[in-house]
Amino acid sequence: MKSPFFAILVLFSALPAHALVGGAVDDNLAGSPWAGVGAVSVNGSVFSGALIGSRHVLTAAHVVGGQAGTPGNVSFTLNVGGNLTHTFSVASIKVFPGYTGTAPGADGVWHDDLALITLSAPVMGTVPVYGLYGGNLNSQTITLVGYGAGGDGIDGVTSGAMPSVKRVGQNRADRVLADDDGSGQAEVFLFDFDGANSSSNVFGASTPSNLTLGAGIEAQFAGGDSGSPVFVNDNGVWKIAGIAAFNGSTPVSSGSSVKFGAIGGGAIVAAYLPWVQSTLAAPVPEPDAWLMLLVGLGLVGAAKIGLQKPIDSIQ
Repeated sequence: MKSPFFAILVLFSALPAHALVGGAVDDNLAGSPWAGVGAVSVNGSVFSGALIGSRHVLTAAHVVGGQAGTPGNVSFTLNVGGNLTHTFSVASIKVFPGYTGTAPGADGVWHDDLALITLSAPVMGTVPVYGLYGGNLNSQTITLVGYGAGGDGIDGVTSGAMPSVKRVGQNRADRVLADDDGSGQAEVFLFDFDGANSSSNVFGASTPSNLTLGAGIEAQFAGGDSGSPVFVNDNGVWKIAGIAAFNGSTPVSSGSSVKFGAIGGGAIVAAYLPWVQSTLAAPVPEPDAWLMLLVGLGLVGAAKIGLQKPIDSIQ
């Protein structure tokens, strides 16, 4: 097992086309299981989020926290059928009260990076609304879905984030970190971006069962994926188990946060279910607008895990 000396994550900018770094491109059809994953625009920069109610979008605090007082700077776009006509304005933004920013804690990463967006109008039709997974995430295969930059583990980012390109890939939750406030509950997940052989393995034994999930499958967060949902299949139902927050380099990734040997991670939603449920139960603001036309979109976020370099938000 290689020692987890990680670099600090940095904010990523967004560009145009492939999948997450690794993975594949979703067809953006109404029948896709990922049709409820949308692009979150903040002052023209592209991030990601997912519907957990007809008017509620779960995303990362570092994506929208700075706009809590000015929600008009934020919008949410569903790209069903390949068109960008379903853009919703935002009525309000709630950030998890424990979120203190992206300064790393004693374990090298930031915690509590969750926010809930309330849309100005409900999403109509058959777009998926996702439930939240309350089980153990450690060692589970996870599906990453977001609007971040595309590329591969050898060349890194080769195409930027776009609101019209939704990318899908998988990884494995290699480690979980406990609540930094002392409850003992797991609240951060981590994974490594494994390449074709064990030389890029960071977490766990160098055995086939712990290495890459395969070319075109294994994926890593890139710029634009901040706030994107991480899914598990719970008895045939796709549920959100985590929210993307950061990525980072390690000694075996040659200083890169997106090439083989890099790491990624984010918030485990099971630790925040009481807050999400209480926030959803609060009165919904009156709608102030219906659908908006497309507005500009753009980035993801970062964090830190070890001693070598900082961890980055995946913006």
